[in-house]
Amino acid sequence: MSIDDGTVPAEALDLLQVRAAQLATVPGLAETARKIGDDRGIDYLADPQVAAMLQRHRRLLGGMNSRGAWGGLLLAPGAVGAWFLVDTVDWAASGTAVGAILCTPVALLLSLSVYLLARAFRLRHVWLRGGTRDQVNGYLQVLSAAGLPHHQLPAWLKPVTGERWR
Repeated sequence: MSIDDGTVPAEALDLLQVRAAQLATVPGLAETARKIGDDRGIDYLADPQVAAMLQRHRRLLGGMNSRGAWGGLLLAPGAVGAWFLVDTVDWAASGTAVGAILCTPVALLLSLSVYLLARAFRLRHVWLRGGTRDQVNGYLQVLSAAGLPHHQLPAWLKPVTGERWR
């Protein structure tokens, strides 16, 4: 089963911090959740929609973090290698084969790091412009209105916008 055919996998439903039935028991929360959801294009009282949004958020956040970290880790030795090659190698005395052998690993490191960093920034762009970040912030507002403190949230769901919730 997948989100594409209207169903949500069980692992996505496990991401829900509070089920819609529990939210509906909080007095006045249903109206607040609908108002927040109308602004963000999601029904926070529909478990499948919220689960799909949380799964998308977690996937995008994981992709941003892993690609950004690997890109940054590979950029450092690539930049040091490029600096070393530019500063210490006498290109006039060395042959073409030596230059190719010395430059290939550095070029591979730099190109791979640039590719990974570009992918991380692309995922960040999708996360921001696709509305996922706004929908997650709305979900955090609903959880805050329900009285759930933010320190009980998993790390991947904690607010990243600088706003403080309960």
